[in-house]
Amino acid sequence: MKNFFFLTLIYSLFLSCSGPNPEPDDVPLPTANGKLAIKFTDSRLETKAEMTLSNNDVLSISFNIKKGTDGSKPVKMAVYITGNPEKVGTLLLDNIHLKNTDEQTRSIEITLPTVGITVYRIFYVSITDDKGNLTRKAINIIPSATDQFTSFPNITLGVQASSTNSRFSSTTGDVYTACDLDSNLNFVDISYATIGSPLAKPTLLSNPRRATLGLGTTATDKNCSGIITTGGTSVFYAPVNINIEWVNVSDFVLNSLTIPSTNQDLTIETGKIYMFQHTRTTRDGKSVVRKGLIKINSILNTTSTSGVAIPLGLVNFDVKIQK
Repeated sequence: MKNFFFLTLIYSLFLSCSGPNPEPDDVPLPTANGKLAIKFTDSRLETKAEMTLSNNDVLSISFNIKKGTDGSKPVKMAVYITGNPEKVGTLLLDNIHLKNTDEQTRSIEITLPTVGITVYRIFYVSITDDKGNLTRKAINIIPSATDQFTSFPNITLGVQASSTNSRFSSTTGDVYTACDLDSNLNFVDISYATIGSPLAKPTLLSNPRRATLGLGTTATDKNCSGIITTGGTSVFYAPVNINIEWVNVSDFVLNSLTIPSTNQDLTIETGKIYMFQHTRTTRDGKSVVRKGLIKINSILNTTSTSGVAIPLGLVNFDVKIQK
């Protein structure tokens, strides 16, 4: 009996000295055994998977997700950040529903935990497929003491009757297809149409403004007909009212812009620079105001004397916006 109590005491002491449960960052990362194909929609990140952010910036990133070589399709996504590529790290978002389709674009916008200015952090998504397997995609986040901005050159949008897509996200660089609009409407902050009768004018406008002006609100794409394309983020546009040197634009320049919350549509001209601003709430609940600039490079096939739709109307522009 004495031996029994002695062994019980030793076992109890062992448990009390074994330390607390491991922190989330200490949990080993499970093997990713899924076959889904995941790419960043920004090809620059595919070349070099890193992004510089300050503690004031917000991470906006977009993924193209295709079915696996084994026929698997995505079901849900979780978002993490870690300091060690072999550890799970901290769960930021969970159970993000994905469409069970062969291919889709999915954008994520989130405030990252404060990370200082000297160390790398690893941001990654973990996607579960319909076979219960996991596929991951990661990017290095490089902290900076300076607030950053995003730039995308040579973006082309088409008018409302064009075969070229008319909606763009300045924070992720995506020109969204009709099939992806239902999942990503809040990211659309620049759209294009020709407005007016009898003279149709090239116009930048927010996505909510399209319905107000009588433009179509239901996708007619043969692969995803019936998707509602109305709603999304309110965006305000205005002509530039200060001298802008495009090559010298920085976050400081963008932050100093004064953009009235007045017009959600604006007639544009080739060679001109325009300001825009939107306020979005990130998935983790932070309200973020961003200011940006659009430089119009070219406008093609816009003139209509009868007020009818112009099927080949295109605009090409460069954009810079705060992160």
